[in-house]
Amino acid sequence: MKHSKPSWLYGGILLLLLQTGAVSAAPSFPGGRFFEIPFEYKNHFILVHLTFQQTLPLTFIFDTGAETTLLTSVEIASLLGLTYEREIQIVGADLDKELHAFLVRNVHLQLGSLSMPQQSILVLEEDVFHFNEYTGIEVHGILGASFFRQFIVEIDYESQVIRLIPPDDFRPYKNVEALPLEIHRSKPYLNTLVKPPNGPEISVKLLVDTGAGLAMLLHPNTHPNLEIPQKVIPGNIGMGLGGNLEGVMGLIPRLQMGEYQLREIPTHFQEIHGIMDSLFLNNRNGILGNKVLERYTVTIDYFRGKMYLQPNRLFKKEFPIDKSGMFVIASGPGLNTFMVHAVLEGSPAQKAGILPGDILVSMNLTSFRFFDLDAIYRLLSRREGKKICLKIDRKGEKFRVEFRLQHLL
Repeated sequence: MKHSKPSWLYGGILLLLLQTGAVSAAPSFPGGRFFEIPFEYKNHFILVHLTFQQTLPLTFIFDTGAETTLLTSVEIASLLGLTYEREIQIVGADLDKELHAFLVRNVHLQLGSLSMPQQSILVLEEDVFHFNEYTGIEVHGILGASFFRQFIVEIDYESQVIRLIPPDDFRPYKNVEALPLEIHRSKPYLNTLVKPPNGPEISVKLLVDTGAGLAMLLHPNTHPNLEIPQKVIPGNIGMGLGGNLEGVMGLIPRLQMGEYQLREIPTHFQEIHGIMDSLFLNNRNGILGNKVLERYTVTIDYFRGKMYLQPNRLFKKEFPIDKSGMFVIASGPGLNTFMVHAVLEGSPAQKAGILPGDILVSMNLTSFRFFDLDAIYRLLSRREGKKICLKIDRKGEKFRVEFRLQHLL
């Protein structure tokens, strides 16, 4: 492997390439009307298992918001002897920092019966995502649109399966509304309507981003009437290329997508820098993430510029929102140690004395050996007033704390 020496989870991965020139080959079809790819859905991330270079089984995030496939481990690149063609600069998720990756061509990716030879990918110089901590599963990269844009993409969140349909075999759905999409640099954008807390309904352009483990993110400085709600909680939007993304979270009263309407959407707000070239942002006002998309079977037609939404059993349910005020991540060799990463000031967790760095040993007398991150956040998003009893390990000292869940918004 060779490369020159180069001069850092936010749900939505803003992988903005600065001239990759990457072109990938067409798939190898074994026959049949479509490819069906099962996935795991962990903490609102879509995880697919693939075979890399016909040798190594890896796990990638399925991400319609990323243009190019990305390997986050230089160690794996070294192990497989990948040759770096050239260095690429990419813009971080904070829309400001320039980062470094390396272009690799002729990579073979296999998902089930779908064989994709001669793929061009990027290898990130340093793993800045730490998806392992947010999913509780070892994650090795991001599967971007360069892999699947030649298909009609159907994501069935309820059955946890992705169907990749050759365009000639796709028949538009009857009695299902087709929402127009703008496809820009292989990424889908939806023009839709949101109702801010104050003022009339406004039209916004949102990136449809299955790499985003949130409901919606808005950039308030991109529209004169897109105001931040009065009641918000400060918070870490997550992590991404470039490090922590700071912002606030509040409730948007209404989101209208064609005939479908959702209410009280937990929404993150992040201002963007005016210096960012519109070539990459495409004049968008924000991002539509998995916590909204998971309420439908979502079909993206890249060729006709359309999206079909078919509601599932989650459609009418309230959005789950953490009511504890603590942000938990997975750590340790087996990713089965759950550590408090941050605590919101004034929250039930903070009032109970919980500190960043505390290890969760048990919840309501059940050992965390029987939990995963999904289960933890489901419990912490239950009804207001529910009593939570935690056993904490703080630098070897074990003790118990109690608090009751409380609406933070």
